[in-house]
This record gives sequence, structure tokens and C-alpha cells, in this order.
Amino acid sequence: MISRTYANGVIAAKEKYFLGDKLLRLIETDAAGALRALKESGFGGENDGAENGKFSSDETEALIAAEETKTNAFIREYAGSEAEKEYFLAPLDCHNVKAYFKAKLTGAEVSKMLAPEGALAVKKIAAAFENEDYSLLPGYLAFAVAEAEKACEGGAAGKGAEVGAAFEKALFAHLFAVCKGAGKSRRALRGALKEKADLTNLVTALRSGSAEAAAGQYVPCGALSAEDFSFCFAENAEQADKLYNKACAGAGGAKKKALKTVYELYRGAKESGSVAEAEKRLAETEIRLFEARKYELSGSEPFLYYVLRRKTECANVRAAMVCLNAGMKESEIKKRLRGL
Repeated sequence: MISRTYANGVIAAKEKYFLGDKLLRLIETDAAGALRALKESGFGGENDGAENGKFSSDETEALIAAEETKTNAFIREYAGSEAEKEYFLAPLDCHNVKAYFKAKLTGAEVSKMLAPEGALAVKKIAAAFENEDYSLLPGYLAFAVAEAEKACEGGAAGKGAEVGAAFEKALFAHLFAVCKGAGKSRRALRGALKEKADLTNLVTALRSGSAEAAAGQYVPCGALSAEDFSFCFAENAEQADKLYNKACAGAGGAKKKALKTVYELYRGAKESGSVAEAEKRLAETEIRLFEARKYELSGSEPFLYYVLRRKTECANVRAAMVCLNAGMKESEIKKRLRGL
């Protein structure tokens, strides 16, 4: 295993390559100017500026993909434990197996649906589906495929949510299992996963037509139960308050904190008529938790924080470039950026 001292030294050397305040300056220009600035900053590799000063969505995505590939390679090399590696790479594996499953059902071109390669080689996933031998996959993914197949036994039409839930549930259970044990990094990851599970379930509830439909899609590992989200299906604000207070009655400190967070996001969604803020909070779960205590990190935590910052930066560049290409105002773009 690579020593933490050495890994932290590598991280310190890489710190200078973050865009930092440059990202905010990017959104003050247009899409072509932002692309040129990204390339001149070395984002995605050594570049000499956008060709002909024009914007290209394909070129932008290629730069982001290059950064994501470098980050994933860094994770494979410097992760201090299997838990750290799986936490960041297993979601990519899960996405790619789900992509192959959907391609098998629909006949769609799988290459257009794939995420960057995670811990599991894409060619191994391809072999599993070509041979219909899912024992070639990690156990949690083989289980997810079996559950997804079961959901589609009567036909795949309209089963997208059930298929997605089968993979999400398996992923959360797997991550929670690998993050068990002692150590600050494992505890930090478990805490992030619990909050992420609750926020995932809140978004599911906000998007579902009924409590019954939502309950079938909730992921495990959170602090809150399916019943705790009953307020999402209240007929009015008064009833929602009563259901929220009922859930809080007798709840411990950690559960009350989780309930307060999801209830505030629920009220915001009701007032705005949009789940965008809840989705944004979900997307930035980990970076918020680590940013709040960035001066107290030790052991493997600097590695986790560095990876989270890299992933957040890529997500923010993607969001900024899409918004600039759509002609959105600077103030509106900032609302969509994570960790700000």
C-alpha cells in the first residue's frame, strides 16, 4: 500500500492544477471564450486554445472526459483501501452494467450510454452479457441484474424506474458494506453515504406519484425510514407539518437533523414547484461535508477530499459549459454550480 505521506505529497503537487477562481471567471464570458480558457489552463491536458475560437460541445466533453479519466487513474493508484476505491469507482461500474442491461433489452448502442471505466473493466462487463454469465460480475452487480430481470419479466415497457431502483439499491448496500470497519476515512464515507441515501430517497419521494410507488424505490443505508417521508405526500402544508412533527417525536439527534434537512428541502420544492434544489443538495453531499472540515482532515481524508474536489470541478465545468452554450445569465449559472 502506498504510504499516506507520499500520497499527500503527490496531492500537494497537484493542487496547483485546480481551476479555482478561474471557473467563476469562465462564466463571465461566452462558450467559445470559456472553452479557449479551459484549454489554455491545461484542463484536460496540454492544449493551445480552441480551434478557430469556436465552441464545440464534443471538444468540451472530450476535455472533461480526459480529466475524469485522470482522476479515476489517480483513485486506482492512490486509494488507501478497497473502501475508498469502491466508493468512487463502484458507481461507474454500476452505471455501465445498467447500460449493458438496457442495451440488451432495447437493442440500443451501448457505447453511447457508458460512463468512464471504473474498477471493473468494460470488456469484462461486455463478456458477462455476451455469454449471459453474470457470475463474471461482482456479487452486488450480479444481484442487481437478477432483480432488474425479475422486474422486466412481464415486459420491459414502463419499467425504467424499477430497473434503476434495482441497481441503486444494490449499489448503496454494497458501498455501505465495504465502508464498514474502523478508521476515519471509512467513518467519513459511511456518514456521507447515509446522508446521500436520505437525500436520494427525498428526491424519489418528490418525483413519485404516491407513497407506495416511492417505497418500492427507496435505497437502504439512510437514517430515515420510508414512513419518515410521509409528509411528501401530504394533501396540504398543515398535514405535512403534523407528519413531520410525528416523525421527529422520540427521534434521536442524528435522525432529527436528517429530518430537518429533508423537510426544509421538501418545503422549498413545494414553494418553488421544482426539485432542482434538492437534486443539487444531493449532488454535492460529499463535498459539503468535507469542505466544512477541510482544515481538520488527516490520514486518508486528504485523498478523499482531493478526489471529491476533482469530481466536483468536472461536474461544474460541464454544467457551466452547457449553460453558457444555452445563453444563460451568469447569476443563473452560479446557482447550478456545486459546492459554492
